[in-house]
Amino acid sequence: MSMEDASHMLKMVALGNGAVGKTSCIKRYTEDSFSERYIATIGTTFALKTVNTISPSGSSITARVVLWDLAGQPTYNELRRRYMAGASMAIIVYDVTRPQTFLDIGEWFTKFITVCPNAVVAVVANKIDREDRLVPPEAGKMVTNWLDVLHYETSAKTGENINLLFTDLVKMAIAKQAELGQLDQITGTRPPKPFKLGV
Repeated sequence: MSMEDASHMLKMVALGNGAVGKTSCIKRYTEDSFSERYIATIGTTFALKTVNTISPSGSSITARVVLWDLAGQPTYNELRRRYMAGASMAIIVYDVTRPQTFLDIGEWFTKFITVCPNAVVAVVANKIDREDRLVPPEAGKMVTNWLDVLHYETSAKTGENINLLFTDLVKMAIAKQAELGQLDQITGTRPPKPFKLGV
């Protein structure tokens, strides 16, 4: 099925401080590629991905996912806010070798959830392949309890848990939209039945 034939549209935004690996996570997922060279995102960029998955009701669904990569620098605050609008999911990425990027998660979460209160959010610990890690894995449990979000340990470099992250996010976003009645005209679904992530 081509991108144009996809039955449902989902918008995702990537948030977090500069140089945490937002672009690398998206490229690993959409292109299965990685580059060591860092090029700061100027404003916004986007990528597309067609995803075949199962809705909470058990029916198959094809989603066209638009992944917006938003620059992390403070100068783009207003631009980011505009591009957040209408998002059904977000990843907030931090660099496990830079504790300040972890400490800023709450601010990123507040900015996003104020604009998109019904969206699904995943906090992403990136660069777990690095030996100079400073933010321990246990910090993820704290974030999960504190913000009531998903949390994933990933490496865009090796690809570890990248597909799991985005697969789960898409499933959760579809379940949320079904719960809100936004999938009725496409799938006929009603409030979702329980389902397992990572399947």
